[in-house]
Amino acid sequence: MPRTDENGRQLKALLDYLLDGEVDAKDIYEALGISSSTYYRRIKEADYPDAEELRRVADRFGLSYPDLQIRFGLMSRQEVWNYIESTPMGVTAVREAVKDETKTRRKRQKLSELKPRSDAPPL
Repeated sequence: MPRTDENGRQLKALLDYLLDGEVDAKDIYEALGISSSTYYRRIKEADYPDAEELRRVADRFGLSYPDLQIRFGLMSRQEVWNYIESTPMGVTAVREAVKDETKTRRKRQKLSELKPRSDAPPL
């Protein structure tokens, strides 16, 4: 019996609910990067979905990876909070990166001002 969420739904049923419509099995196995036969075999196994499968599904469908892990019991809410609190936030690093990016932007040259690169091979 595969893993289910806190309401007893398997992954496909949860995706149907979260995405407010029918999600095709094809979309799921393509997100997982496996064949259809592997998918139909995999959905019967006790460790389906595992953390990596949840990550791939979250990426493909624009869902929250930590939320899916919590829903399927792979992580608790407390574990997620502990992780967030233990990780230093990089807000200043982001601001500095934005400043650096704006400094490195150059004024776009006109076509008449462009010159071929000396290291570029001939066409």
